[in-house]
Amino acid sequence: MDVPKFAEMANSCDVLMGVHGAGLANIVFLPKNAIFIQVVPFGGFEWLATYDYGEPSKDMNIHHLEYKISKEESSLIQQYPLDDVVLRDPYAIQRQGWLRFKTVYLDKQNVKIDVNRFRPTLLEALKLLHQ
Repeated sequence: MDVPKFAEMANSCDVLMGVHGAGLANIVFLPKNAIFIQVVPFGGFEWLATYDYGEPSKDMNIHHLEYKISKEESSLIQQYPLDDVVLRDPYAIQRQGWLRFKTVYLDKQNVKIDVNRFRPTLLEALKLLHQ
């Protein structure tokens, strides 16, 4: 699909949802007052999620919601022992540098959303849609 067609399609959306990453840059095509749900992976991403998408969405008049996954929703619990520093102290991994952080929490992590835990975020999006 070419960019103009994609932009037109995205501009017709009321809600865009995705896991934190470069693909979320497509929020630039959303219409004003659209709702953007950012799924924030496990690993101390809050600062990055806010900086990359939370703050810019305010300037674009887009409603930004975040859903922060729990350790139990991360594929990392299948890759590391529960007492591993990756699961116990993500900030210790961040202090080891960007490459280590990126490798562990961006490249090697998948998410499996707990729909019961996610429900309040969806209800908030629904509430915003009806305003």
